[in-house]
Amino acid sequence: MPKRDRSQFLRELKAAFAEITSQLNAEHGLLHFEVDVFRRFTQRAIFDGERDTAVQCFLLAATYLTEGNSAMRNAIDVSFVEPMEFGSPPNERRWAWEALPEVLKNAYVAFHGKSAV
Repeated sequence: MPKRDRSQFLRELKAAFAEITSQLNAEHGLLHFEVDVFRRFTQRAIFDGERDTAVQCFLLAATYLTEGNSAMRNAIDVSFVEPMEFGSPPNERRWAWEALPEVLKNAYVAFHGKSAV
């Protein structure tokens, strides 16, 4: 089975979250910037307490970290997982960390050297 690629990612992302389509299109095909649009959308969901949206984002990101081609895996790791914030004080958004799939937690801990909470 072929690995999931950028085109498939954008189709799934735009289908799930049509409200960020214009922002994605404005990045002119630059994958890391497109993934950052997705991360900022996810970050806003976390900060606004939109749990269902955040979880849906986490699941999509986890899928591409595990099933994506090398470019997708790298983009999700570097531009989605690494800059993710879970709030200050840390326990304020503990629910988001607890909802994060293990594969994303592992990537976060590998980069930051500790969990977010």
